[in-house]
Amino acid sequence: MRMMKTGHVVAAAFLSLVGCQGQDEGTKAVGTQQAQAQATCVEQFNGIQSCATGGASLESTDEGLRVTGLSNPQTDGLSSHFGGAVAWRQNATANIGGGQGRFAFAARDGDQVVSTLGIAPDADGTGVTFAPAFTGTAGGSEFQVRVFQGGVLQGEGTGGPGPAARWHVYTNWLGDVVMVSDFYLREHGPILPFPFRNAPHAAQEQGACVWRFQFPGRTFTVEVDGAQLTGDAIEFTETIGTGAYPYRHFSGIDVTGSAGAFTVHGELALNANGQAR
Repeated sequence: MRMMKTGHVVAAAFLSLVGCQGQDEGTKAVGTQQAQAQATCVEQFNGIQSCATGGASLESTDEGLRVTGLSNPQTDGLSSHFGGAVAWRQNATANIGGGQGRFAFAARDGDQVVSTLGIAPDADGTGVTFAPAFTGTAGGSEFQVRVFQGGVLQGEGTGGPGPAARWHVYTNWLGDVVMVSDFYLREHGPILPFPFRNAPHAAQEQGACVWRFQFPGRTFTVEVDGAQLTGDAIEFTETIGTGAYPYRHFSGIDVTGSAGAFTVHGELALNANGQAR
């Protein structure tokens, strides 16, 4: 991502204070995975180069791009490459069961991982824990949590960093789970298809990064600031720290995980004008 200069302090001095920067165990080897994946890349979706990573394999089918060989959530998966984008969406179905269902998402600019989100299932499949990582503030960023039902805001709160960065969602995390996954810069969210209603953003959120997950056909419950909320989508929005340089675009998303199969039915990356990258 290119950075917007907000003062005359040299940008290099603030590399640890860049909006939505983060890294976790599932994304440390992104550069190595990309290098190994060059021989297993396809262009299934408009403007996106899809590459297998780790032990994963890709197959184009009538249903979409089928990803198999997902056993190690730290290495096995799909790496999507595109030009400078401000919004990304992936519509996929994961076959989950037998102790599987762990995923790691990483947004990046070239080889630099700029934000991550992990999904870890309960042992009995009754729920999952979401763990977003934003470090726009030294020591870790706080973020807003919003829960939606049918596109309508049900409630919101704050979380992170540290233990408060993990959110437990109670739902049936077994069988064929449909996930619509979004990553975008907050001010450009409306260019995504079917944007959520009743979710205005403040001017200071410009450059903030957002992870959003929808589960069509499923509902879940989650406790937000002491209230039990029911929804079908959850959103995590970074709070930009003072002195941070907000990002203007990104160039790829990696999804690694453990699942019986992972089929991507559709994927798109858009620039600030709403055009496919």
